[in-house]
Amino acid sequence: MGFSIYYTAKRDTPLTPSEVQRIDAIVQSFDITAEIERYDHTGKGLNWESFTLYETSHLSGEEVLSGATALPDNKPFAMHKGARHWVDCLNRIRREVLADAKWSVQIEDDTLLWDDKHGWHDKASDGLASLWLGCLLSSPFRLFTRSA
Repeated sequence: MGFSIYYTAKRDTPLTPSEVQRIDAIVQSFDITAEIERYDHTGKGLNWESFTLYETSHLSGEEVLSGATALPDNKPFAMHKGARHWVDCLNRIRREVLADAKWSVQIEDDTLLWDDKHGWHDKASDGLASLWLGCLLSSPFRLFTRSA
């Protein structure tokens, strides 16, 4: 069962070329291509997906940025690590480029909240505690045995 993070920013004015460059630079700084390739070739690591921004031609109304990214889910806490990574990316985009936009960020049906101190977070905390707890509860429990 996979989960995705969804994000949309709206405002009256379209992105300027400078804003597009700044967003691209932020997204590039969070690039996980090497991790994706490692997993594809060796099966080691997390089953990451690249950060996806929809093309301008697919945006509607006042949307200036929109996208969705599947979260890794092949190991215990992978989903939390992926969510934290992409939320940090979105925090930077909002703070550094689109602070004046009206945002919506959610993980599946759980809408994340914004505050200037903590950035995007869930209802339970100033972080992603609910997601972390969900990862903990859904992690497979393994019996630990001593090998002879």
